[in-house]
Amino acid sequence: MLPLRARAASSRAAEAVAARGPIATRLAKEAVWRGLDQPLEQALRFETDLTLLLQATKDRAEGVRAFLEKRPPDFTGE
Repeated sequence: MLPLRARAASSRAAEAVAARGPIATRLAKEAVWRGLDQPLEQALRFETDLTLLLQATKDRAEGVRAFLEKRPPDFTGE
């Protein structure tokens, strides 16, 4: 069993990830995993492509709106 401090730290990390948009989180994980096996320039191009895909999502628009309205975002995964 994890020591109490480690469990608390892992819970905080999990909550921080869960508060992010699900699409952005999924694409970030994909960029990291694919980037491990690619040359740097190719990995950066792939990350740029994923960023462009993310710009067209409803979650991205919600994130911007929430930021401007100074409220937590309500991400839907769209």
